[in-house]
Amino acid sequence: MTLRRIWAAPQACAAATVVALLVAVVAVGAATDPSGLLAPVGGRGLPLAGTGSAYRWAPLVVGLPVLLAGAAVPVLLAGGRLAARWVFVAAWVATVGASVWASAASGFVSVIPVLGRHLSVGSALRYAVSTSGFAALKYVVVGAVVAACAALVYRVGPAARSRDESPAARPVLAPVLVVFAVAALAAVGPAAQWWRGGPVGYAFAGFLVAPTAANGVLGFLLGMAVFLAVVAAVVRALGRRLPGGGVTVWLASVVAGFGLGVVGAATAPLSDHLSGAGPDSWWISTALISVATGLSYGAAIGLAAALVVAGIGSRWPSVLLLRRGTRPRLVVLVAVGVLILALAPAIGAPVQPGPPSVAAVAGTGGMQRLVVHPAPRRGGMATIGDVTGRQVILRGVNVNQLIDYYLRDPAVPATRPLTDDDFAQMAAMGVNVIRLGMSWSRLEPERGRFDQSYLREIQAAVAGAKAHGIYTVLDMHQDAWGNALARPSERCGGGTTPTTGWDGAPAWATITDGTAHCQFLARDLAPAVATAYGNLYADRDGIQTELVRAWAFVAGAFAGEPAVAGYDLLNEPGIGPNPPTSSGLLLGRFYDAAITAIRAAEGAAGGFPHVVFFQPSVLWSGLGFDVTPPPGFTADRQLVFAPHPYSESISMDQSLGLTIASIERNLTVSARAAAAYGAALWPGEWGWFGEPATDGAKVQRFAAAQDKLGIGGAFWVWRQGCGSPETGADAATSGNLVAVDCRTGESTPPPAPFAEPLSRAYPRAIPGRLASLTAGPRGTDLRIAATAPPDPANCQFDVWFPGAAEPSLRTTNVRDASAERVPGGWRITGCASGAYSIAAA
Repeated sequence: MTLRRIWAAPQACAAATVVALLVAVVAVGAATDPSGLLAPVGGRGLPLAGTGSAYRWAPLVVGLPVLLAGAAVPVLLAGGRLAARWVFVAAWVATVGASVWASAASGFVSVIPVLGRHLSVGSALRYAVSTSGFAALKYVVVGAVVAACAALVYRVGPAARSRDESPAARPVLAPVLVVFAVAALAAVGPAAQWWRGGPVGYAFAGFLVAPTAANGVLGFLLGMAVFLAVVAAVVRALGRRLPGGGVTVWLASVVAGFGLGVVGAATAPLSDHLSGAGPDSWWISTALISVATGLSYGAAIGLAAALVVAGIGSRWPSVLLLRRGTRPRLVVLVAVGVLILALAPAIGAPVQPGPPSVAAVAGTGGMQRLVVHPAPRRGGMATIGDVTGRQVILRGVNVNQLIDYYLRDPAVPATRPLTDDDFAQMAAMGVNVIRLGMSWSRLEPERGRFDQSYLREIQAAVAGAKAHGIYTVLDMHQDAWGNALARPSERCGGGTTPTTGWDGAPAWATITDGTAHCQFLARDLAPAVATAYGNLYADRDGIQTELVRAWAFVAGAFAGEPAVAGYDLLNEPGIGPNPPTSSGLLLGRFYDAAITAIRAAEGAAGGFPHVVFFQPSVLWSGLGFDVTPPPGFTADRQLVFAPHPYSESISMDQSLGLTIASIERNLTVSARAAAAYGAALWPGEWGWFGEPATDGAKVQRFAAAQDKLGIGGAFWVWRQGCGSPETGADAATSGNLVAVDCRTGESTPPPAPFAEPLSRAYPRAIPGRLASLTAGPRGTDLRIAATAPPDPANCQFDVWFPGAAEPSLRTTNVRDASAERVPGGWRITGCASGAYSIAAA
């Protein structure tokens, strides 16, 4: 057949239609998508390609060709005698499967320049492949439209009347056995990265139908059965119609992966019910995560199996089928498969190592330095504690009064001065920690020069808090990258508005490459913000290296300070230009680089390793879930997972009239994610910003959920000025906890609906480990149960109790219990050992 006749064939016309329509989809997305999240390449205000870093050109230069080739080749190989409906099926499935590999390829290529000490080739490849299904979700719809057009062109094209003939049926058993062998081998290896133990593992809490060793025996067997059954059905249906065995296996595996995702989406709501939680639509999250995970799995298994099938080619009868002289080979294959099936469920779920046990030392008086204690049981959650062996609950507020905010009006300050009276008021509410926001723009206003005067302001704040018995978490704060992004005069349209500018990076580190400063729906959804973060993650011009140096500068200054609880590496990190590769994999790389520099600085200064707090991207704050940095992104074990659970508050779903994750769901899911990292959990920000009389009930619910998990957290925010970006230009007051009158400058004490749950009774430090904790609705009626060694290194407990009335104490296995009057309430102390309880009312 001549080249001209090939291109005139009906399948060639259909394949060309697929290519043309996908190019059109890319072009339309690049021209119209205001957020850049839906467009396969670029977005409005984003260039199709650039020369700054690989992440700029990889989607166009690598991802687009993979997408076009992967979608068109199966249609081109389909032959000219198919019914149009089978061309539709082949084009649809091929488009979805190709989008998976296009995402994986462009994601992996984009991180090649930063592979090295903090990111290995293997971990980058695993992450890119296992998370690539999220990009394919949009092609489930787009692919159907593309496939319908391709089938129509095929139907009306040349030789239309001869397409009902089909070739002889091809064997089903052989390709299914190959898929089984590949899937079984993957089950004891990389398949764990798709489900439990991976960057979305927190979503799979209950019964899971998935062919992975990180699953129970029944779930593993059912997952393998579902996957192979769908593969067999599709191979049987397409075996008479598609000429290539490898193409058939590839398409069948993609469909089977989608089927696994649908089964997972259907079973997750049935096995993940939370008693006592508020109503939500968490099934939306699990459905998206399950289908995306299934697609990436099916595409990966399908490609490997297709290569094997293509390599075997016409030798099927002599290799796998039951023919004379070949039975021993089949027996060996089946025996290997049975062995893998037997071993896979026994291996168990991959669990990241928790922190090593720290040998407890006797209390020395004053504030003890904090560490992370290992979980009391396998698969559980680590806890924050001190070096004397006690568990510590850090409960407090965010302080933003040292943050360098963009000022829309230089005459109206964004913050109020931080004074000793602030710390006294906090202590009178039972606060024992502040999360102190710092700004990189003030730490390093000029490249390579660190501002000693700003460091002294931070040191003064730490000392002021310490004087009132309050720990400090040092937070490298940013919102929407930095105040240098403000473009109030930018011309925007199509539902976008000029970027307003917030806080974070200095102007010299703000590289936006001429992208649009127009935000869509939220401050973080702007091309300039995505580009700035992309350049940070790619270490463009060494800007990430400079931020790491800034952390080393801070860590060296506080290396020996026990009142510094730890370091929160980056507030609500941006998603970058190609999530989740940028917002998960490369975010984890930055975290590891920062931790390494911090540890070196602490050692050089003769200090000790402080606790490290790390966050998922800003999407967690907005949605209640996200594809997180891969477990194992760092070898350091002094880790605390510190998301911002704003569910039922300012999360994006609220504007749509939805609650994707309830308050209780968000904290429960956060605890699962922390356990996957072998880390403790500490919500670094949470809060409500409406009428206290209405929102007070939600604050109570959040407090109860905290107590159930035995964790603390930091309310946003203590006090802010009327020029803050979070405060409207015409606002009468600026909050959130201590409101400021924008006309008079007077402050209003915290409202009772917020103050009561925030100042409720709780154990600040207790020997051993907490078993249960409850406090009544008004913050009193405290009940504590815990277990300590028979002779702990430090048997002293420290409990906060609010109010003027002296609490009535009831204890077991406690001696010398007493209550001392302090500003705002009472300090209950004593010595406990063994299994003990404390009740105060």
